[in-house]
Amino acid sequence: MKTHHKLTGIAVAMVVALGLAQSVAAQQAINGFVPPAGWLPPPLHPAGVELQTKELSPGVYALLSPQPPVDNAGFVVGETGVLVIDAHFGAAMAGQVQAAVRKVTDKPILYLVNTNAHGDHTFGNHAFPATTKVVAHRKTAQSMARFEDEKALLLPTVNGDKAFLDGARLRLPDITFEDSLRIDLGGRVVELHHFGHGNTPGDTVVYVPDAKAAWTGNLVFGANTIPWAIEGGTRAYLQTIARFAASLDVQTIVGGHAPITSAATLGTYLRYLGGHIEAVQGAIRAGLTVEETLAALPLDEAFLPPTDSPMAPARPLMQGFHLWNVKKTYGELTGS
Repeated sequence: MKTHHKLTGIAVAMVVALGLAQSVAAQQAINGFVPPAGWLPPPLHPAGVELQTKELSPGVYALLSPQPPVDNAGFVVGETGVLVIDAHFGAAMAGQVQAAVRKVTDKPILYLVNTNAHGDHTFGNHAFPATTKVVAHRKTAQSMARFEDEKALLLPTVNGDKAFLDGARLRLPDITFEDSLRIDLGGRVVELHHFGHGNTPGDTVVYVPDAKAAWTGNLVFGANTIPWAIEGGTRAYLQTIARFAASLDVQTIVGGHAPITSAATLGTYLRYLGGHIEAVQGAIRAGLTVEETLAALPLDEAFLPPTDSPMAPARPLMQGFHLWNVKKTYGELTGS
């Protein structure tokens, strides 16, 4: 018997957004890499999005977009103040984040952590108080300085809406770190970890040990997703996820762009990356061209969002990420 599944508001919004993103998909090189046919820029425009607050444990909150892959965020409250995870996409969304904090506490926002350099995580920095210290990995801070390049990179993700990006202002980090940083909020410690190059050079995991919760930005997008090696290689990504999985006791993962998930997603990412790299190696040994390899290695159904889930409309997006990864890995292994 055929089952019909009613589309949720999330699904309808994603279908529309993916269609718009496909219509403006860039064919030119991105960071020197020409995307393969079938890749889609993720639809990130936050117009109409109202972030939803979810308490993970006392004083620990996720801010979730009801329209993935529009960004998630979060905040942690200690005795002396608040730490916010990601500033979101401009002043309006940064205002939503701060309003969510103010519904919980009037304590000062002492720190704002950028999990990576992309503007959907950092363009809201300027809208936070001057007294808030912006914190990021050293490589993230370096990438953020290429501000105009980042706006151009993000244009396809906001449906070509240049007016939306016109409001962006550059605010660089006040504090940078290399491998890890421990921040004491008074009665609550937040740890920042850099396990290596994944989606970006400076991917940062924000970890609250007493809640066993982690915010992962683009390193792990969230439930029913696969990794996307936009700024690096898949072999490095595999090593980074392995170090993450081996280092922290995580129960809850708040990814940057999809519903909350668990540490089981780290296992999914490891299986995907390991199997994907092995398959591309096999194609190269068989003498396949990059075009033949792309055709021969579709994304396995096991790594796609279930067709009856709210994330089902993201299936084309994940297939596009996979095609990107295949081409990236082929080039990485052949030196082309």
